[in-house]
Amino acid sequence: MTCGLRPTARVVSYGRGSVRALQGHPITLTTINARYTHTSFGLRYLWANLGALREQAVVREFALNQPAGEIAEALLADDPKIIGLGVYIWNVAPITQVVQIIKAVRPETVVVIGGPEVSYEYEGTELFAAADFLVRGEGDIAFAELAVKLLNGRRPAERVVSEPHPDLCRVALPYDAYTDKDLSQRITYVEASRGCPFSCEFCLSSLEDRVREFPLDAFLAAMQRLMDRGARNFTFVDRTFNLRAQRVERILRFFLDRWREGMRLHFEIMPDRLAPSVLDLLAQFPPGGLHLEVGIQTFNVEAQTAISRRQDMAKTEQNLKFLRTRTGATIHADLIVGLPGESMESFGEGFNRLIALAPQEIQVGILKRLKGTPITRHTETHELAFSPQPPYEVLQTDLIDYAQMQRLKRFARYFDLYYNSGNFPKALPLLWRSRPTAFRAILELSDYIWTATGRTHEFPLAQLAEYLYTFLIQAGSDAPDIIADTINADFHRLPGRKDRLRFLAQRMRGS
Repeated sequence: MTCGLRPTARVVSYGRGSVRALQGHPITLTTINARYTHTSFGLRYLWANLGALREQAVVREFALNQPAGEIAEALLADDPKIIGLGVYIWNVAPITQVVQIIKAVRPETVVVIGGPEVSYEYEGTELFAAADFLVRGEGDIAFAELAVKLLNGRRPAERVVSEPHPDLCRVALPYDAYTDKDLSQRITYVEASRGCPFSCEFCLSSLEDRVREFPLDAFLAAMQRLMDRGARNFTFVDRTFNLRAQRVERILRFFLDRWREGMRLHFEIMPDRLAPSVLDLLAQFPPGGLHLEVGIQTFNVEAQTAISRRQDMAKTEQNLKFLRTRTGATIHADLIVGLPGESMESFGEGFNRLIALAPQEIQVGILKRLKGTPITRHTETHELAFSPQPPYEVLQTDLIDYAQMQRLKRFARYFDLYYNSGNFPKALPLLWRSRPTAFRAILELSDYIWTATGRTHEFPLAQLAEYLYTFLIQAGSDAPDIIADTINADFHRLPGRKDRLRFLAQRMRGS
């Protein structure tokens, strides 16, 4: 295969409303996405690498809100000989139901599963028991080889296919499999590399200690074709985009030279490894053009050591300050609750340290035990207990008990509603003043809302505003008129929001 080869045809169809038989397509590639706007990058790789079988394959994508029975009906309407399913932590339960239905009503259909959720610890699962074959790891080429055997009547004796990582020079790029509808309505995922040089024990990338790169000329040519077709939003899934400065500079210059209004690039970066030349290039992008996902995870040195994470935190803070003050990038920073060696107090200290750097978004995530990751070695040494059900979140540790963990989960949810939503930009500084630290302020606000409602979802914006108002009034850190005027200004700062906040109107009538 020629390095960077691209397919010249595609057959793609989508979920609900397309339950019609597609004659002459014995291979159906499918998955269940978390939501419609997501696209399955993996399925497009599988299709692109089918070679001569591409014309005999169709891609079908579904969303989590669709019943398993409807999904199975749509898949069987194609009358496929082979169904390949991408399995992830968010869809393993419904996909198990779909496969069980398919094998019950059409047992002769060959079901092949693959993806990160079934590449490790699959033995004994209902899904593996129901499926015919499992392709472990990167299946770009392995699935195609299996499909050829099956369609030629050469059914392998082994149910599990475990191939080494493919040479990326042999992998056909999938970008021509994006439809025009994908490019205009959904997320366009791209990647210039695979793997990660770091060994963070909570991450599947820790199982591979090297980075493999796609040939850059072929990759950039594919990006040009996407732009020529109208693509404006590019989400890079590279685990460490900024690993090699010279390569990063070439990619950034490519997009800068071709920048068009409405474009947006998303990168996941290691903030302490941003070279000055890369920082200078990032500063040249227009405001809002970059969305940078910044891996912080923890400021606690003991926790970093426990999970084998190497990060220069002083350099991280220095570069984050540059990104916030010298670029127009939107910064999305990650913190993890429940790491070994991290207490509730030390997490709070790290949270305060991060929020002082003012990233536009902070994702407070709960530690998950992804199958196959080395984080499991801490189940005894740090008494980590994980939920047996997806997404396998940590329930407690030796330093954070179950009640505290539940409290921090609510903290993460309410923080997202108030801070990451961007709905209360002027009122949140009042909240910070109500308590000694931002962490303590959000924690006590979340305790207040939980006590009042017993829920963490389905809050209208007006209700969130009322809870914040009442909490701040009780705190007494600012005059009631200042609190009311500030929250009212936040609520009405966006055009079209004309309804009145009833609790403020009642206050004015009472005065």
